[in-house]
Amino acid sequence: MAKIKSYVPGILLSFGIALISVLINEILPVDLIGIALIALIIGMLLNPFTSKYNSLDQGINLTSKRILRLGIILAGITLSFAEVFKVGKYALILMAFTLTTTFVVSYFCRKVLKINWKLSNLLSVSTAICGGAAVATLGPVIEAKNKDIAYALSATFIFDLLTVIAFPWFGMLIGLSDTSYGLWVGTAVNDTSSVVAAGYAFSEASGALATIVKLTRTLFIVPIVLILSWIYAKRKKKNNETVTR
Repeated sequence: MAKIKSYVPGILLSFGIALISVLINEILPVDLIGIALIALIIGMLLNPFTSKYNSLDQGINLTSKRILRLGIILAGITLSFAEVFKVGKYALILMAFTLTTTFVVSYFCRKVLKINWKLSNLLSVSTAICGGAAVATLGPVIEAKNKDIAYALSATFIFDLLTVIAFPWFGMLIGLSDTSYGLWVGTAVNDTSSVVAAGYAFSEASGALATIVKLTRTLFIVPIVLILSWIYAKRKKKNNETVTR
């Protein structure tokens, strides 16, 4: 019972933010940025105050991870398999292109800007796959320094914030369809929560499709981490052999 009670404060706070976001969206004369983005902004404004209270952590973590994932699953119920297969076909093409482009650009930036191998790959997986989750997964595997992990996470957060605010407006400005916008956001935005916010700020359909594309991207974290861990092991072995000589 005590364990259940420890979740209550954070869950109530999250529910309150969601309710306030819905009310604000209803009060606004037009659907400017969507409920998800309003909730994200409120959460960011409250973070300096809520982070002081450890009693909120468990409930917030539960809602931001498990309940968010449940919401994504429920959102999928509104889609037909025809829509999913239609999007998936284009999503795989886009992901193949973005993965290749990201790591090629990262390689040249590393050479030109003299960025260390670990940091450049943390930034690459963050951009190409799934933001902070990819950084947190890859960091320990390649024995990255804490400052490199923190830098990659900070860069991810900053760019996610900018894209969540700018993408819905830009999508409307250039007249993207729900499918085109969903593909774009699902491929370009890093973190899952940011994809949800940016996608649903445009429309319900684009939000659901963007989420599917993002979750498909996330599947690539396993092979990419395995490949990079193998490369790191080879580099480490080579460096050790050089030192012993």
